[in-house]
Amino acid sequence: MSSSSSDIRGRADGDVEAISQARETLFGAFNATDLDNFMAAIADDVVFMTHGGPPSIVGKRAVRSSYKEFFERGPFIPNVTFSSDEVVLSGDWAFNRGTWVIIRTYKRSVRRERLESSYVMIWRRQPEGMWKLARLIWNGAPVPIKAQKTGRSLRKRKAKLRK
Repeated sequence: MSSSSSDIRGRADGDVEAISQARETLFGAFNATDLDNFMAAIADDVVFMTHGGPPSIVGKRAVRSSYKEFFERGPFIPNVTFSSDEVVLSGDWAFNRGTWVIIRTYKRSVRRERLESSYVMIWRRQPEGMWKLARLIWNGAPVPIKAQKTGRSLRKRKAKLRK
């Protein structure tokens, strides 16, 4: 193997790692409902194409506005876990394909939902070298999680939510 091909592989490995770290920051901030860290991983001209269909959320300001409301007053507490199945680099652009599962625990009722989804994230290297999310596409629909059958455990969970 020539030194130039090993240099390219080393840079590619570094880029994949940087994208992985940016994705971790994004999902970690989502779970923590931490708007500033969530937005830190997002490009200024980002486009979110949601599972609910049009319209898309276009631009960092629109994403911040949408997620600010959700993080501050959203009806549920999110818990997302994800799997990245593929990262492909092409110059200053990269796409990441994978799946995620979001467990939604609603604040005002004893209700939980599970959303299984596939995603495509398109990342772009910024002029300063950081990778930021430029496009996000996902699909999926929430499915209620069946509650436990005993009335006693249901009463306990309702009592905890009221505190």
